[in-house]
Amino acid sequence: MIKRVTSIFSILMLFIFTIGQSFTSIIANAQELNKIGLVDSFIFDKTELGVGEQTRIRVNFSEKPGLEIKTGDTLTLALPPELKGFKGTIPLNNEQGQNFGTCQINTTNVVCTFSDVAEKLLNVRGHFYFQVEATQDVAAGEKKTINTDLGTNLESQKVTITGPTNNGGTSPGTMHSKGGSIKPEDTNIVNWWLNINGAKQNIDTDIVLTDTLGPGQTLNQDSFRIGGFAAPMTPEAFQAQGYGTVTFMGDNAFKVVMNKDKASGITFAFSYTSTITASGKSQPYFDNQYTVDYKITNENPVSTSGSARVNNIDQGGGAQGDLPPKGTLRIVKHIAGDETKFIPNVSFNLYTESGQQIGGTYITDGQGMVEVPDLDPGNYYVQEIAGPNYLDFDPQVKVPFKIDANAEKGVKLSIPNKVKTISVSGTKTWNDN
Repeated sequence: MIKRVTSIFSILMLFIFTIGQSFTSIIANAQELNKIGLVDSFIFDKTELGVGEQTRIRVNFSEKPGLEIKTGDTLTLALPPELKGFKGTIPLNNEQGQNFGTCQINTTNVVCTFSDVAEKLLNVRGHFYFQVEATQDVAAGEKKTINTDLGTNLESQKVTITGPTNNGGTSPGTMHSKGGSIKPEDTNIVNWWLNINGAKQNIDTDIVLTDTLGPGQTLNQDSFRIGGFAAPMTPEAFQAQGYGTVTFMGDNAFKVVMNKDKASGITFAFSYTSTITASGKSQPYFDNQYTVDYKITNENPVSTSGSARVNNIDQGGGAQGDLPPKGTLRIVKHIAGDETKFIPNVSFNLYTESGQQIGGTYITDGQGMVEVPDLDPGNYYVQEIAGPNYLDFDPQVKVPFKIDANAEKGVKLSIPNKVKTISVSGTKTWNDN
């Protein structure tokens, strides 16, 4: 029997366990903020909606006494099933470009996750706004009233959705019509449709359609389908069955010729999508222009044009916060390379430029922070004198800073520490008995 004594393995396991336990203490637990007072208000632009109609919701939030945002904290808003959110991502930045967090807009909820910037600054406040659409859950001619607090602790608000109007009849149709939309599930895509010969007129000549997308979008040729007279088909099938020809012109236009022998008495329903470009994401709307040439039997030839416009999804937000008060030093300790992992129980001494110690020893709290208020204008430095045993630091290093007499705010020192690299050696002994 072979007995293997693997002391190196035991040492490594003990080291990993010890370091793991140490790191557990420096990572703060994130909390959900929707029910504890962070949200100040939420406002609907419109509270009377028709099915398929859109409205915007604006949310305001701010820290309160005893309620401070920490790194990784979340704010989750729940949308009622009758309102569907338009998907998107909203950065919560200030005017200087500092990011306080990100709001992810989903069809059923909104989840904002806050960054370390929100943790480090004081009096954090902000807002964001996003669009929702009334869903198809209301029957024709009916109204449905919903009450929602969006999953917060605020008072519920009332929204009324009216179902589609049923007038009991149908319109005779027109020679051409066009429209488009952006769906909540994919806000990077514009969906376009175009109907030709909606009144099913008899035609003496070929119908010629030319369609051109406006700026900020690129035509998705693979999405192109022609239906109305039959199940939607590809351009290849359309041409193979003798209905006409489809020619794509670059990445934003196409031309369709509908053969007169096939075009009389039927409607052509075109559908396709376009992808919003990077520059298009900042546009307020997207345009589409088209021209149609045709001749109805016993009437004069016609050359006409039309257009359609789809509004872009309107969403955005921002946040801001304050540095410590004038004359205050705030030290923030974190692991080098990861500013979200704060280090508690690190001790500092504070000195004037001449070497005179100010106060006693200052120790970082559970969030890796410690503040020293009411410092006079002048030059200072801090020295780290003690910390958790897994940290690598040099007690001789001086970190200088200045309290400016003309500054409106205090000073924040973000000081990183590396984790010790430990060399482990051991022996393996094999005893063959």
